[in-house]
Amino acid sequence: MEKLQFSDHVWLTEGQYMYLLDKYGEYELKRRMEELNRSKVRDVKRKEMIRSDYHAIISKGMQTVQPIRDRYQIHAMKEELKQTSYRNYFLFVMGINTGLRISDLLPLKVSDVRNKTHIILKETKTRKSKRFLINAELRKIIADYIEGKDDEDYLFPSHKTDLPLQRVQAYKILNKAANNIGITEFGTHSLRKTFGFWHYTINKNVALLQDIFNHTSPDITLRYIGINQDIVDQSLENFSL
Repeated sequence: MEKLQFSDHVWLTEGQYMYLLDKYGEYELKRRMEELNRSKVRDVKRKEMIRSDYHAIISKGMQTVQPIRDRYQIHAMKEELKQTSYRNYFLFVMGINTGLRISDLLPLKVSDVRNKTHIILKETKTRKSKRFLINAELRKIIADYIEGKDDEDYLFPSHKTDLPLQRVQAYKILNKAANNIGITEFGTHSLRKTFGFWHYTINKNVALLQDIFNHTSPDITLRYIGINQDIVDQSLENFSL
């Protein structure tokens, strides 16, 4: 299959890129590709040794972004983010309750959620139209958050511009909070993965979650939310020869 050039020295097939994008998220994948690209520039021998950029990106030492599997840590994240701003707290709550990608969350305006039961949008990644239910508890939080705001206001405005918060800024805010409370392997995609992990844990319906995430197979969905790895870990916990 033909490979596409994603930076000066990083080549991937479209399928590999889409899998890595789902696995790490746009910001984290870009960081990893840039890191791989720099390593090839610094060390010509390394460039010649690497036979697969895809495997180099997912190789040992590059950890996968994980969901938050502990309800106490979810609560701790909320409290930590509230200390910086209610906007940051609200971003986290919206992410883990809707399963929207960060690229679809950040551009939302007040009019997209005011007096609404669903968020209706065209996904940035897939360009497909989707309807995401706003659960009853989240509707209450939204009503409180948008009180006094105009319909054209962004839900997550930058404090420095009139534009919405950028992905890099969102990553820094969320990652700092995660580090402060001891959560590792965290990125902006952790919000979507946390939604998926708990949706599956509560409902045990992988087909439904697969449809929500627009994945092509149940196995991709389970791997994406970390369930496959959990099963492997459990099988090995008491295994001894």
